[in-house]
Amino acid sequence: MVRVQQLSELEEVIDYCTLPMESPIADGRRELIRNMWNERIKGTKRNVEVWQALLAVRELVLPPNEDRDTWIKFAKLCWKSGRISQAKSTLVKLLQFDPESSPELTLYHGHPQVVLAYLKYQYAVGDELKRKDAFSRLQDLSVQIATATNSYSGMLVSHGAISNAGVPLTARVYLTLASWKRALSPGLDDDAIQEILVSYKNATLSAKDWGKAWHSWALFNTEVMSRYTLRGRPDIAGKYVVAAVTGYFYSIACASTTKGVDDSLQDILRLLTLWFNHGATSEVQMALEKGFTLVKIEMWLVVLPQIIARIHSNNRIVRELIQELLVRIGKGHPQALMYPLLVACKSISILRQRAAQEVVDKIRKHSGGLVDQAQLVSKELIRVAILWHEMWHEALEEASRMYFGEHNIDGMLAVLEPLHAMLERGAETIKENTFIQAYGHELLEAHECCLKYRATGEDAELTKAWDLYYHVFRRIDKQLPSLTTLDLHSVSPELLKCRKLELAVPGTYSADSPLVTIEYFVPQLIVITSKQRPRKLTIHGSDGEDYAFLLKGHEDLRQDERVMQLFGLVNTLLENSRKTSEKDLSIQRYAVIPLSPNSGLIGWVPNCDTLHALIREYRDARKIFLNQEHRLMLAFAPDYDHLPLIAKVEVFQHALQNTEGNDLAKVLWLKSRTSEVWLERRTNYTRSLAVMSMAGYLLGLGDRHPSNLMLDRFSGKILHIDFGDCFEASMNREKFPEKVPFRLTRMLVKAMEVSGIEGTFRTTCENVMQVLRTNKDSVMAMMEVSNTYSIACSTFAWPILYTPSIPKYSAY
Repeated sequence: MVRVQQLSELEEVIDYCTLPMESPIADGRRELIRNMWNERIKGTKRNVEVWQALLAVRELVLPPNEDRDTWIKFAKLCWKSGRISQAKSTLVKLLQFDPESSPELTLYHGHPQVVLAYLKYQYAVGDELKRKDAFSRLQDLSVQIATATNSYSGMLVSHGAISNAGVPLTARVYLTLASWKRALSPGLDDDAIQEILVSYKNATLSAKDWGKAWHSWALFNTEVMSRYTLRGRPDIAGKYVVAAVTGYFYSIACASTTKGVDDSLQDILRLLTLWFNHGATSEVQMALEKGFTLVKIEMWLVVLPQIIARIHSNNRIVRELIQELLVRIGKGHPQALMYPLLVACKSISILRQRAAQEVVDKIRKHSGGLVDQAQLVSKELIRVAILWHEMWHEALEEASRMYFGEHNIDGMLAVLEPLHAMLERGAETIKENTFIQAYGHELLEAHECCLKYRATGEDAELTKAWDLYYHVFRRIDKQLPSLTTLDLHSVSPELLKCRKLELAVPGTYSADSPLVTIEYFVPQLIVITSKQRPRKLTIHGSDGEDYAFLLKGHEDLRQDERVMQLFGLVNTLLENSRKTSEKDLSIQRYAVIPLSPNSGLIGWVPNCDTLHALIREYRDARKIFLNQEHRLMLAFAPDYDHLPLIAKVEVFQHALQNTEGNDLAKVLWLKSRTSEVWLERRTNYTRSLAVMSMAGYLLGLGDRHPSNLMLDRFSGKILHIDFGDCFEASMNREKFPEKVPFRLTRMLVKAMEVSGIEGTFRTTCENVMQVLRTNKDSVMAMMEVSNTYSIACSTFAWPILYTPSIPKYSAY
């Protein structure tokens, strides 16, 4: 392809040369060819050899000093690719002299843009002395440019779409000066702070529509604010908060007209942090109110969960401003607010409920039908997610633990009381009516015994009550396994009646995409066989497509929602990096829509199987016990749990030595049609496992057992599910703490290439971690706000408490 482009450009070179001189038409044709070359090279692969081959052709008619921007980009590409000498020779060619051969020159001669590029090169590859020299020469260059223009007014240009070539050189010089001064001033005294701020300010004045300048200005003001706060000087820190807030708003506004929301996400998250921590002061409030008028309302859609998490802020000013913003969002994008707002309305926090309800009521004024439909669908989906049979089963199990295990009678009664109140309100569906007919009499009698105990304090009443509760529990426990399908006719006739709604299909709404609304709900749901019995729900959309979801009860999905948001940021960073974008490195995501504090919808991921299911299928076909390794350990040491650590290691090694552990590798081979397909799947498997290992380590992700790892049948990529144990929660638990940074067992390693982790896996891990470290500010901003979000939502609760099961031993 490069050779074809070279041949094409050779024809254009001939055309360029044969055009007559001093002809307006010919000059216009030459300008057209140059513009075409500039646009063409923007889409060219960023590879040194490719660019060098193309520029060699163009150099036949276009000297480097006439195509300065392209050659500077080529020098930067050489530099980033590790070709330092080639980068230097390119810049020397543009300068037309070698600065290192003339160190006595106080000012480098040449075009200021080339001088700036060379000074950046000198600063990047030089020692401390050369960096200081580069900084001093850059100061001279800034004075030279300012003198040539007499004032900054000549540089104050406004661009609708800012590109690298469109940013004034003065702004670039001042921004570079500020960043270098910051790096050369580790102590950051007051004089250095003011000097850096002046440079950043000049950069923003020279290019008012350049988001990078505003972003850097805001970030540095945030850093200075933090320093003064730690020194106990909040009075001085306050003015930097206002400057930072203003800078973030301008940066977000610039991004909304150029590359979009993904590039401004870091600024939005940091702005939220400043807002929630310092929004009570009048100066910050004024800056916020002014800033909201600068930013498009769509920019806030990506952080709606974080905003709604603070809707019940204790500070009235912050709370009212949040509600005002949500109402504005509701006018333009009511669909985006429906599900997250209704979750907040179900909080046990009265203040949170009221704040969310106020916003819902204001949205109802212009979108009443939509609000009513959303409330109905949310209520009925929660009803279907947790049937009365399951509610009572979970509640009786928890109450039994409290009564018999902890002797906590008040806690036991508190768990059961809401469910008895639910029974008194009566049944609304056929399934609930059936439950009352089967168990209502016994539960009513048990409730009366509990009430008598409260009145008399006689333990005999509780004993009688638990005889009845136990009888009900055993009957429900036998009935639940037969619950394989659910008909909406019996569990939620209201959902069955829903047709042609205004409400969008959950997880599909996007401000830039056509609206897909709910046409109807498929009448039958499939119950997945597992402890929590999630349901497979299908919604038919207005676009004619079927959208499948996993409807889960007994689980808080709000943390999974935040994890998906973090993975979206990681994917953007990997896509923007040259090394990782070429390898198609990304984390597969899915929609997560919380409906209440303990239920929600998860987008169904097609064509995926859990590693547990794949290994079980492989072993069953070969008459191998699923827990073969565990059996060998128990046979070798029946009293394994009582052995000292060194002996446990010996038992474990015995199990490893007597099993191959290549089940997953065999599965990948046997399920591939050809060796080419197998090689591609194995490579995708290794890369995706590496990406998620690094992302999981960053997130402190635990509980990675084979049922939480899925394998795509066609691509071979690994997909992770269930993100309940984040921020190293599994490392710090009392029983069975996980001390490893990420899961990389023998079976996972043997499914890689012949060198195991030494190859694609290690290279991918290093590249991904390098990208994450390079963009640590963005990642940390997301992590900080997500952690704050988790704390803000910690007041949520539910009558039925779900206790996670203790992880079982697995040899996978």
